[in-house]
Amino acid sequence: MAAGETKKMRTFQDRKISNPIQKIALVSDIHANLPALEAVYRHAIQHDVQLFLNAGDTVGFGPFPNECLDFIRLKKMVSVKGDYDQKVLEYPKRKNSLEKKKNPLQLFSFKWAYEQLTEHNFRFLADLPEFQCIPIGMKKVYIAHGSPMSIKAHLGSTTTHSELVANQKIAQSDFIICGNSHVYWSSQVKDTLFINPGSVGRQDDGDPRASYATLSLSDPIKVDHYRVPYDISRVLQAIEVYNLPVEFSYMFQRGVNLERAIAELSNAKNDQISTA
Repeated sequence: MAAGETKKMRTFQDRKISNPIQKIALVSDIHANLPALEAVYRHAIQHDVQLFLNAGDTVGFGPFPNECLDFIRLKKMVSVKGDYDQKVLEYPKRKNSLEKKKNPLQLFSFKWAYEQLTEHNFRFLADLPEFQCIPIGMKKVYIAHGSPMSIKAHLGSTTTHSELVANQKIAQSDFIICGNSHVYWSSQVKDTLFINPGSVGRQDDGDPRASYATLSLSDPIKVDHYRVPYDISRVLQAIEVYNLPVEFSYMFQRGVNLERAIAELSNAKNDQISTA
């Protein structure tokens, strides 16, 4: 490990679990959406999950940043830090540079989440590593928000085989769990299975239901992907209470990203003007 990387990487050594782990829930990109996280947790427990792995971006856009951090800590979810989490934590120091390259509503999201975090939750989020390597029985599971090579990477169906191999060589693990793309995907590369469970709290594919996956370690290895409905009205009510932008509500309602929300709301407004 290179110098200066000790805080970025953590190994899984401090958990005592009486029964051998056979089934794991894989979650990512919660984005401060507590109702979605709660629904996924209930669904996973009903499917006999014993351990939760969280690939980061727990805060941002949604109205429940502290509640989500409290939840993953209470439920002992093994978590890493995402790139959105980093931007929230570093907002005051990076404000000027972010203003030059980010949409004003993204900047607002960083600022709002930063201002909401309690001191305890700020420290908890800041202390999360960028990567975790977890031995489970005879297997090794590597968690990274983007990829083992970069917290900002988006691994998925368009990722080249050579890039996956490069990441596999770094992780040296049986499973690589990643997020960031907000789209479910899995791929076997040599002896490593890559899995992106999609986004729990802020989807990009037009389906507003929460997305997550389970990994069964029994023979044969099995991955199941789920879309879980949840009470979106709780999110919309909280957004209204906190006077957050209407674009944020649209994102959660429609399961789309910020850029698409802005474009579709703009088109709808223009249509109203043209027909008036």
